[in-house]
Amino acid sequence: MDVWNPKVKGYLQRVGTYRLPSHSPAAAAGTKTKLTLGGTPLTVQAESVEMVKVNGKVIAKVGLSITNHGGRAWTDNGYDPYMVTDSGTSFPLRPETGKTGASVQPKEKKRVYYIAEIPSYLKAAEFRFLWTENDDTLKLALPAASFKLPAARDPKWDIEPGKTKTLMLKGNRVEARISQASLRASGDQAIWNIEMAFKNNGNKLVEIPGYEFAIKASEGSFYPYIPADKTTFSLRPGEEKAIPMEISVPLHLKQDLLKLQMLEPSGTGLPAKQPAGDSDEPGSSPTADAQDPVILPLAYFGIPYQTERKASIGVEYPAQTAKGFAYTLESIQRLPWQDTDLIVAKLRLRNTHESNSQPLPELKANVRADEKTLLSGSEVIADEQDSLIAPGASTEVYVMARVPYTKNVNSLRFELYTQKEKETAKASFLTLTTSGTTQSIDVLEKGKPYSVTVAGKRAEAQERRTIVYEGADSDVVYTELTLTSSEQRRVQAARLKGYFQSAEGKIYEADTIQPDTALQPGAKQLVVFWARVPKGESSDMGLALGTAMSGSKLAEPGKDMTGILGVKKIMLNPVRPAINRELKNLDWYPYSVSVTKATGRLQEGSSTISMSVTFDVKRSDSITTSADTGHKLVLVIRDIFDQTQERTLTPGTDIQVPGTRTVSFELTDELYKQLRSGGFNLTLVDEFQNERMTLGSQSFNLTVQLNKDPYEERQN
Repeated sequence: MDVWNPKVKGYLQRVGTYRLPSHSPAAAAGTKTKLTLGGTPLTVQAESVEMVKVNGKVIAKVGLSITNHGGRAWTDNGYDPYMVTDSGTSFPLRPETGKTGASVQPKEKKRVYYIAEIPSYLKAAEFRFLWTENDDTLKLALPAASFKLPAARDPKWDIEPGKTKTLMLKGNRVEARISQASLRASGDQAIWNIEMAFKNNGNKLVEIPGYEFAIKASEGSFYPYIPADKTTFSLRPGEEKAIPMEISVPLHLKQDLLKLQMLEPSGTGLPAKQPAGDSDEPGSSPTADAQDPVILPLAYFGIPYQTERKASIGVEYPAQTAKGFAYTLESIQRLPWQDTDLIVAKLRLRNTHESNSQPLPELKANVRADEKTLLSGSEVIADEQDSLIAPGASTEVYVMARVPYTKNVNSLRFELYTQKEKETAKASFLTLTTSGTTQSIDVLEKGKPYSVTVAGKRAEAQERRTIVYEGADSDVVYTELTLTSSEQRRVQAARLKGYFQSAEGKIYEADTIQPDTALQPGAKQLVVFWARVPKGESSDMGLALGTAMSGSKLAEPGKDMTGILGVKKIMLNPVRPAINRELKNLDWYPYSVSVTKATGRLQEGSSTISMSVTFDVKRSDSITTSADTGHKLVLVIRDIFDQTQERTLTPGTDIQVPGTRTVSFELTDELYKQLRSGGFNLTLVDEFQNERMTLGSQSFNLTVQLNKDPYEERQN
């Protein structure tokens, strides 16, 4: 640069020089160009231009292949990329990776993508890719390199059914695929259950981000999968996990043409907005601005599906996953439970591998009624969770959930899955759908015992007796069962739970009285069930009996009962015990009570009778009972005037248990002064829940001590 100066020779003075950057016409499309940018030698090739249509917008995606021949990493942070049309209109590009820009390590060959939103009406013609560099001295953006781009094409994101999409996550190769898909109809909706599996084929632990998914219809509409929580999880080298998804779409869509769209995390499927002042008009030149990365689809997966079938009772179905088990739905019952009903499904899982033991994972469950209603209190009960199941061996698994007793159920869907702590991803284990029809409770023949089959708790419960305590307005149905341990060790007996059922199907929940003490092999305990029922309802009564649960475990003493398994009905034999005419060997189980002696003495003219009653009590040592059985032994004394007085006999105080003890007491009444002879009656009564049953009654003579005649005394 020369300036006019009359003081110098020739009048022109050189004040400075500027080196202009070397610039050549755009490199031909598809050719490799060697150049130096920022002091780093590179080989650059323009490889592709894809025109992506997303929600009515057009996104241009430019792909460059860059090889770094230098000794240090090269980044494009000092360069502004543009896509330029043949008419000279330029559109600022952004690295697909976002604000961090593109980086190529020494000796690395890398494919780098840039993105720009362009007007939808812009015709695809000859495009150029242009890097500009800011010259701080000139305060200008000067061209640094230019490449002709190949003809634009539609992106190849479609993944055929059964094929995989390869993802690069921090240098690790991860394969994504649809491992399983099934379809079922519910009203006017088609419900898709899809499992997207990810497998780490690298050699490092990788974190799978929360990809977003949606079903895309051939008609152009999208139906997103909305998870309850953001699904992220980690994969060890060689490990595979699956994300189960349920997505509803209208049934009228062409179901065989649907695709599953996969997006980068936190995307909405929409391009990022342009800065204020930008325009889509031809000839405008928007300025580049730092924005969040544009979220584009990673793939559209073809969905390999089969129509979901309903599981039938007793039919074995193949495993649904590679490490799964063949399964059989053995039974499904609907059982009364307090103010709700319990849905209880019994499954048998079989290891079909011929030589390898299979681990049964810790399972969780969701149970849905009629597709939409998620039932509460879903539990999985399996004794062998986290255990190895031998080749060909089977194990039992119960799934339990609650449903309002007033709700009619047309179909039930059981979803069993595994989920590790601190991870939101669920790995599907098996899914089955059944009709809402449940099986009736098996009825045991009269006299046949109820069997507890749980390993470590095996026992048999036999009806000892059923009696009815009759009240004025209602009755108490009372059943005693003898529970005999079938185990080879001293064990805590299973807690039993039951309810009475009338011939008309009415349900009366039974209270349970069961000892807490453990049982030796072959030992017995007395288990009592009772319920108050309306008058006349006690005939033809059955007792539905099962093993009580607390959560997913067998209930233990002192724990709240939340469910019941293995329910069968015992048809009861109500009896009315005969009243003994003597107070001998009265059955107050497990005791036998006798009155061996009873005397009443009255001094003539006195108002007080002195009573003395001797009780002999024997106890059956072959059975264990609860400390408090709820029974009271009441002694009723009836005098000659038909007046009664009562005394509750407390074991250990009034009566010796077992043993013999005499109880003394007095009866006082002014009418007794008239007696010269007479007797009294003793009645022993069993009282339970304020209702009474007479055990026995016997009359005794009253001894009256007469006063001597004064005349006779004088004669003597």
